[in-house]
Parts: sequence; C-alpha cells; structure tokens
Amino acid sequence: MFSFINFLQSILSKLKQNKGLWFTLLTVASVVGVLVSITLMNIMTSDVAKKTYLEVHRVDVTQLNNILDTRYDSLLSIGGVVAIHPDIIVNLKTKSDASINDLLDKAKKTINDRVHLDPIEINYYAKSYKATKSQNETYADLVMNTQTSITGIVVNSTGVRLIAITPITDANVTIGAIEISQSVVAVKNDFDRLGKEFAFILDKSQLVFMSLETKQGMTQDINEKYKIFFHNYNPQFFTNIRKINLDELQREKYSIDDNYYTTYDETVDIDGKTVGLFIIGEEAGSANSFVNITKNLIGSVTTVALGLVISLILFMF
Repeated sequence: MFSFINFLQSILSKLKQNKGLWFTLLTVASVVGVLVSITLMNIMTSDVAKKTYLEVHRVDVTQLNNILDTRYDSLLSIGGVVAIHPDIIVNLKTKSDASINDLLDKAKKTINDRVHLDPIEINYYAKSYKATKSQNETYADLVMNTQTSITGIVVNSTGVRLIAITPITDANVTIGAIEISQSVVAVKNDFDRLGKEFAFILDKSQLVFMSLETKQGMTQDINEKYKIFFHNYNPQFFTNIRKINLDELQREKYSIDDNYYTTYDETVDIDGKTVGLFIIGEEAGSANSFVNITKNLIGSVTTVALGLVISLILFMF
C-alpha cells in the first residue's frame, strides 16, 4: 500500500517538474470535469422538470374531476327539486304529457334565466314497456328500477352532455324519472375562472349517435381519430391542439411548446367507454407562466452549480 502511494507521489513529482505536461493534463482534466458536470446537471434538471410537469398534470386532472363532480351535484340538486314538484307528480300519474312538458319548459326557463347556470335541458320519463328503447330511456329504466340516481357523460343526438337522472316517487313508489343535462362545453367556463384553457375532442366513432344537424355543425378534424366542435373554444388553443402529436401526449401525459403547456384526461361515458379526450392547457409564453418560472429556476440552479464547479477546478491550479 505504502509502495503504491510512494509510486503515485513519484509520478506527480516528475509531472510537476515538466510544467508543460502538468498544465496540459490539468487543462484536459478540467475540461473533462466541466463536460461531465454539465451532463450530470442536465440529466438531473431534466428529471426535475419532468416531475414538475407531471405534477401539474395530476393537479389539472384532479381539478377536472372536482369540476365534473360539482356539476353533477348541481344537476342532481335541480333534478331533486323538480322531481318532488306536486304538479309534476299529479300530471305524470294522469299521463298528461302536454301539461308536464309545459311545466318543465317553465322550470327550465326559470332556472336558465334566474340561477345563472350554464343552459340546461330537462326531460322526463314515465314507466314504459316498449320493446325498443333509446339510450336515455334505458338509463331512466335503471333509475326507476333501482330508485337510485345516476350521473355521467352521454353522447346522444344533441351532442356530448353531462346528465343526472333522478327518480320521481309518489308514496314510496317510483312513477318516473327526471333527467337534467347540459353540454360538456360548460366545463370550459370553470377552467376559464381558473385561468386555464379547456377543450373536448370527440372520438369519431361516436358520431353515429349524433343527429345529422349536430354533426354538420362547425367541426374540424384533429387527426384521423378525433374531431372538435371548434367554435366552442379559444381559436388559438384549438389551433395549438391540431399541432400536437396526440399519441405522444397520451404517452408522456403532457406537451410543451412556445404557446401552451397541454395535458389531457380520457373522457369516459356513463357506460365506461372512452368517447374522447379532455384537453387542458396553460399559457407558456408569458413571463409569469409556470413553464417559464420552472425553466428560469432550473437555469439559475444550473448556472450557480456550474460556476461552483469551474471555481473549484480553477482553484486546483
């Protein structure tokens, strides 16, 4: 062991006597040290940035789920009030369809005009023994048979809607069901209040459930799989979505460019089928955007760390 140390000391002593070779070796070692340090710092800072962006994805998805839950609760509350209205119950028992529709139209107008919610639609369902039933009639039957309310997303003739179906009971007997619904576009207003962008893109396989009039609305293809009703959303954000590689977005959970940080969540309908994607975005171009703040912090840390490394190397001379 001592002989090995003596051997190293002997080599260093000879190198120091040859100052040109000594400084050449120090210079090479310094350059290598700086390059290795830069590589390691880039790896570490990239990992930190990725973890930050994934955490924002988690927060955005959590906010989305909270927004949906709040909207379902609101729709259920409205449905619960309508379902216990005495005139609704009386006319449903006597099968006075015209009277019920008139009452529901008045209720819808009152709610939309006075409560300042996003526009809602109200439908009712009576006990039915038809052999062939629509999708929503099937859901209403489930509610009436189980006396349990249900909520979820459906794709029907009028588009993609958030729905809540509540049983109508009389003397503990279920006699019908009330459906309260609103367009999925309403979720955009909640994200507007958070200072974020929102859009829904539809899986083209779901177009078969929409009426011809709905399908002929202002739509654009995102790619071969998805379509968007672009007039509902910010034109800049819509344009940016069309530039994103959606396969990569779904794989990485987020996408960043000069304009937006973009993330997503799958849109699952009331039956558990994926019918599209919720796209959420935040501006990346402004100085106060979290993307630029993250980049600046990482850049500052990298600069300071690199300065320390270079200082230590210079100190060796």
